[in-house]
Amino acid sequence: MATLSFKTGPDSVDHYDLSRLIDVLITPVGNDLGRVAKDIEAVLTTIQLPKDVTLQLRGEVANMRSAIGNFALALPLAVLLIYLVMVGLFRSLIDPLIILVAVPLGWIGTVLLLQLTNTSVNVESMIGTLMMMGIVVSNSILLVDYADRRVRAGATAEQAVIEAGTNRIRPILMTSLATILGLLPLALGFGEGNETMVPLARAAVGGLAISTIMTLLVVPVIHAMVLGRRVHDVDQPNAALEEM
Repeated sequence: MATLSFKTGPDSVDHYDLSRLIDVLITPVGNDLGRVAKDIEAVLTTIQLPKDVTLQLRGEVANMRSAIGNFALALPLAVLLIYLVMVGLFRSLIDPLIILVAVPLGWIGTVLLLQLTNTSVNVESMIGTLMMMGIVVSNSILLVDYADRRVRAGATAEQAVIEAGTNRIRPILMTSLATILGLLPLALGFGEGNETMVPLARAAVGGLAISTIMTLLVVPVIHAMVLGRRVHDVDQPNAALEEM
C-alpha cells in the first residue's frame, strides 16, 4: 500500500505575500546593526541565486532604514523649528541665523568621526546628532545674547563680541567637555553590551569637539560683522538729524 522512508525537509512551510519564505535569523554581536547589515549585503552580492529566488533584509534592519528616512526629514525640520522659536525670542531674523551657523559645523565633526571610526549611520547616530545640535545651539545663544545686551548697553560691536567670548567661554567649555568626557568611554566601545550605543556617542563627541572650537571662532566673527553694520545703520539717521 505504501513505502516508508526517511528524508530531510522543513517541519513547517511559511509564506509572505503568497510566496514561499525561508527566514534566516541573525543576531549582531560586537558591532552595530547598520554595519552588520552592510557586511551581510556584501556577502549576498557574491551568491548566485535562481531566477525565482529573491533575498530581502527585514526585521530590525528594515525598521532602522525606515527610521533613518524619517530622520532625514526630521533634522531639517528641527533646524527650522529652532529658528522659528529663536525668532520669537530675539525678535530678529538675523540673530537666529548667526546662532545656527554652528550647527553645520557640528555636522562636519560628526561625519568626520563616523568616517574615521568606520561607524555606520543609523538611528543611534542620528539621535546623537540631534543631541549635539541642542548643545551647540545653547552655546551659540550664550554668545549672541550676551553680545546683544552689551551693544544695547552702549558697547561697540568689537567690544561686545570680545566681552561675550571672554565671559561665556567657561560655561561653553564646561558644558561641551562634560558631555564629551561623559560619552568618551562609550564612544571608545568600553563595556559589554554597549555596542548599539557606540554610534550615538561617536556622533555627539565628534560634533561637539569641532563645533565647540568653531563656535568660539566663527560665530563671534560673523556676529561682529552683523552688529557693526547694525550700529552703523542706526548712527547714520542720527548724524543726519544733527546736521539738520
